[in-house]
Amino acid sequence: MPTVLGMTNDKKKTGPSPGPGGPHVSSSTTMGSNERLDTISKRNHAAAREMETLLWRALCDEPESLKEYIAHDCVMINPLLAPGGSCEPLSKDTQPNVVDVLQAGANGNKFTGYRFHHDPFVVEVDLMAVALVYKLSLFWQGKRGTKEIVASASSTWRQTAGADWLLVAFHVAYADDDED
Repeated sequence: MPTVLGMTNDKKKTGPSPGPGGPHVSSSTTMGSNERLDTISKRNHAAAREMETLLWRALCDEPESLKEYIAHDCVMINPLLAPGGSCEPLSKDTQPNVVDVLQAGANGNKFTGYRFHHDPFVVEVDLMAVALVYKLSLFWQGKRGTKEIVASASSTWRQTAGADWLLVAFHVAYADDDED
């Protein structure tokens, strides 16, 4: 999926479309992959990566859509977006709250793009919950050109009875950029 800077997190290879003998396509094949998502575990892992991508796209491009991804009881530590670079935990009961910080940071056009360094590691917490950890680069347009922040992130997602995935925990921290 392209971002503002034209970068992509899509691992899909370009080339001719598969013919009749090509990969199996069904409702269990989703998320831009030709891999069969024929188990709950595979679908959860694919959904986790997709939701993380949608979250960062919303942070960079569509801050008004952030609320639809965040659970009412979400907790967060994010010094990249929190006022004054605070590492204080945030929840629905803090001032500012999680949604306020995410939307204020995104509305300030702080980040113009992002790039995952590798596919996020995903672990199933439960049948309807997953956690991810990964390293990413965040970009913004400064007065002297494009700047990059390297960060590590962790998030936990819970699936609702309606099959929607909601963010319940989000932790972002600055990372050393000399490691890759």
